[in-house]
Amino acid sequence: MLMKRRSVVVEAIGLLKGRWKILQDLNVGLNHVPQTIVACCVLHNLCQIAREPKPELWKDPDESGAPPRVLDNEKSFYYFGESLRQALADDLHQRLSSR
Repeated sequence: MLMKRRSVVVEAIGLLKGRWKILQDLNVGLNHVPQTIVACCVLHNLCQIAREPKPELWKDPDESGAPPRVLDNEKSFYYFGESLRQALADDLHQRLSSR
């Protein structure tokens, strides 16, 4: 069920990245990332209302790799999420500390 929902999210992000090239390599200041994403979403919605043609779906280069593994149970899912969150937090801390 999660994989079905994930594919909807991936397609939505692909549409946004296809329409707004700035999102393909989001190279703005950390403080401007949320505003940039929201602005692109609002503009995308306005394009939808104006019936602009849909953009070509953007595919991230790493999406052609192996599919995400399916976890056996909720406990392993929790620990996988914990380790992923910790890795992301460590990476962010390292990036901010090196400035």
